This record gives sequence, C-alpha cells and structure tokens, in this order.
Amino acid sequence: MRTADASWLVRQGVLVALFLPFLGCQRAATQQPTDEISYNADRDGEIWFRHSRIQLRFDDEMYCRVFLKKDRQLLSINDIPPDPAKAKPPQYLEIEGTELKDFQIDSHNVGVSEIKTLFGTGKELQLTAQAKTPSGIQIQKDLTIELYRGYPEIALVTATYRNLEQTRPIQITRIVNSFFRLDATRTHSRNPSYAFTAVQGRPDSSGTNFLQIASTNFARTFELSPNESNELRSVPVLDVWNSEMGMAIGSLLPLAQTLVLPIRVAADLKLEISLQSKTGCELQPGEALVTPKSFWLVHDGGSPAAFQKYSTFLASTKQ
Repeated sequence: MRTADASWLVRQGVLVALFLPFLGCQRAATQQPTDEISYNADRDGEIWFRHSRIQLRFDDEMYCRVFLKKDRQLLSINDIPPDPAKAKPPQYLEIEGTELKDFQIDSHNVGVSEIKTLFGTGKELQLTAQAKTPSGIQIQKDLTIELYRGYPEIALVTATYRNLEQTRPIQITRIVNSFFRLDATRTHSRNPSYAFTAVQGRPDSSGTNFLQIASTNFARTFELSPNESNELRSVPVLDVWNSEMGMAIGSLLPLAQTLVLPIRVAADLKLEISLQSKTGCELQPGEALVTPKSFWLVHDGGSPAAFQKYSTFLASTKQ
C-alpha cells in the first residue's frame, strides 16, 4: 500500500473511533418497505410499469412490450418491428376501413394513482394520447392499466376513445384490443419464430384442444358469442407458450357481443394474436367509446397456466 493511502486510512480510523460513541446512541432509521409495483418514465419517452413478475414498457405512441421477470431475468416474446406496416400497438381502431394506430402520448397527462377495487389494492397507470383520422378528425385515446399487489402476473387494460370533433361523427368499423406479435426466438433461438403451443378457452385435461403451431401457414380464428355453449371454448382466454415463458390475452367481463380471437403466422413468420370486435358503431362529436376490460397475463411456460390464474383472479371478487 502506498504511504499516502496508509496515512489516509489512519486518519479515517481515528475519526471513526471518535464518532462511534455518538453513533451508538442513535436509533437505527426505520426502512420503509419497497412497493412491489413501480412506475418510471425516462427522457426517451419510455414508460415502465412494473410488478414483481409482469413488467410493461410503453413507448411514446403506446406501443407496448410485455415482460416476465423470471430467475432475475426479464423475458419477452413480443416483437415490435421497425417497419410501420407490420408494427401495431395493442389497442387501435379501424375507422372507415383505415387503421388508426399511432397515437402520440401527452407526457403532461401521464399519472399513477393508488386503487382499491374488488380485486384488492394496487396502482393504476393512466396514459392519454391523440391522433388524427385520414379526414382530419382528432381522436383522443385514454389507456388505463391496473396492477394489483396480490396478482403479480396480470395486468388489466381499458381503452377509451373520444371524438374531439365538434361537428363530424366517425364510423368505427373494427375495434382491436391486445394485439401482439410473438417471436419464439427471443427465448429459444433454435426454434422458428412461430414455434408455440396455444389453447383457446379452458384446457382439456388430455390436451386435445391444444394447438401445435408448427407450420408457416397456420391460421385459426375463434368467434365467441355471448351464448356460446361449448364449455371449453366459452372462456374468452387465449394462452400461448413455449418452454421458457407463456403469455395470455383475454376479456375480463362477460361477453356482450361476439368476440373474435384470431391467431396466425404472419408473412415474416411471427405469430400474431389479438381480440377483435367487428361490430361497427358511429361515434358522434364529443362521444366516447369504452372498450371492455381486457387482461394480459404472463407465466413460466412449459404448459398452459392462464386459465387457472384467470379463474383464481375472478374468484377473488366473490370472497
């Protein structure tokens, strides 16, 4: 050790010895427990909303990547391509046949608040953004995301669209919720991008309703009506997984109209999933459309897990 360093340590040791009696008389400061739900926004416009398992990252146009925290690592099977023709946010509208998807977030209208509902206590993230239709009508989109302390793997999501025009209505031809592109190579690089197993609704005990996605032309569309009689299919949940992680989307409330759940391999071999309503509606000036509350859920993969977690979550409201 250099002489200067040694003398510095001696001086520090003397100072510590002098102050130890005073330090010993002080009561240790009480540490507040860290909340397992957190929020932060950085200068690049990224917004993080985190639980101990599910973690969400939004950009400044409401595109979102969903992560699973597993074994101290963040895993995600979401793909957000740089090509605007392929990229879509989870929630968007089709207005008179044209997709309206790029809503610019108002950074001054981002907030997090404490909530207490039938599902327990948690936090709610509110995002507000605006976009213009091809005909120049301004549309406001408010996105609400709920995380609950007792359910670290699930996020509840609601979108509200408001016509800010004073004189002109808009014709909505399709409502899309929970659109995601999935890429298996993000967690298992030796398999094709589309190599997943999926199930819509309640898994059969023998796995007979599992979908093995193993071809580039795979495409299925499930249509769930409010009077669906098939007990396996009647649950509005779509669970997709590989050996490393799983992700599910679904509707939380009882169906009031037909819900369409498409799952297909896209031209670039990514797997696309979503919840859609093709029931058209007209939004008058100043009028708002609130989408049914949907959910995003993550799990460890290897087998279907979303239905059981979804059922447990719903059962909490009956206790």
